Amino acid sequence: MDLDLAAFRLNALATLTNGSSSSRSSGSTTDFMTTLLNAQTALISGAGTNSATSGISGVGGLMGNASSQLNSVLSQLEASNSAFMKRYNARVEAIGDEAEVLTQLRARMAELGEASDGLGKLDASSSDGDIKAALQGFIARYNAWDSEFDPYFEDGALLDDNQAGEVARFSLRREVGSIFHGAGHGGYALGLTDMGVTFTPDGQLTFDEAAFDSALAKNREAGVQTLNNMAKAFGDAAELLSSDGHLLDRRIANAERAVAWAADHQSEVEGEFGAGAVTARLNKALYR
Repeated sequence: MDLDLAAFRLNALATLTNGSSSSRSSGSTTDFMTTLLNAQTALISGAGTNSATSGISGVGGLMGNASSQLNSVLSQLEASNSAFMKRYNARVEAIGDEAEVLTQLRARMAELGEASDGLGKLDASSSDGDIKAALQGFIARYNAWDSEFDPYFEDGALLDDNQAGEVARFSLRREVGSIFHGAGHGGYALGLTDMGVTFTPDGQLTFDEAAFDSALAKNREAGVQTLNNMAKAFGDAAELLSSDGHLLDRRIANAERAVAWAADHQSEVEGEFGAGAVTARLNKALYR
C-alpha cells in the first residue's frame, strides 16, 4: 500500500491553496513508516514459524508467534489512518470555510469601495453638514467591515497568515491613512490625520469632530481635496483587489478547486485510509 499517500494528499491540498501542511504531514509520515517497519518484522518472524503452525487457520495461525505483534502493528496502522482521516477531513473543511469567508471579504470590499464614492463627489460648495455626514458614513462602513472580518485574522484563526486576505486588508487600511492624499496633492499635509481621522491599535477608525471642524474652517478647499483624493485612491484599490484574476480571486478559485478535488476523491481516500482499510488490504494480500 502507498503509505506516503497520506502526506502527499495533505501537501497537494496545501499546494493548491498556497498553504503549508508540512508540519501536519511529517508526523503522519513518521508514524506510517515506523509501523510499516514493525509490520515487516512481524511478517518475517511469522514466516519463520509458519511450518509449525500450518494447521491453524486465519491470520493468527499464518503468523504463529508473530500474531500478537502483527495485531499490535495493525492497530497502530489503523489508529494512524484514523488520525490522518480526521486531519484530512478537517483540512478540507477549513479550505471550504476559507473560500466562503474570502468570497464574503471580496464582496464587502467591492461594497466598501462604492461607499467611498460619496466623498469623491464633495466639492467646496458642499455644506459642512454634508461633508461631515459623508465622512462619518464612510468611517462607519469601514469599521463595520473591519469588525466583521477581524476575528478571522487573529492568531490561529481561519485567515491567520493568509496572504491574499492580509494584502487586501493592509491595502485598504494604507489608503485611508496615507499622507499622500494630502501632501503634494492640494490637501492637508498628513491627509485624513490632519482632519481628525486616525486608527486605533485594533484597526478601527476614530473621528475627532472638533479637529475636523477646525481643519475645515482653516482650509476648506484643502479639506475637501483630501477627501476627494482618498476616495479615489480607496475606490480604485477596492476595485482592483476585488477584481477577477487578482490575488484574492485566485486564492478563492484555488480553494474551491481543492474542495472539489477532495469531494471527487473522497471515496478513494477513505478506501486507502478509512476504518479497516489496512486490515482489509493485508487480508487480501495474504489470501489472494
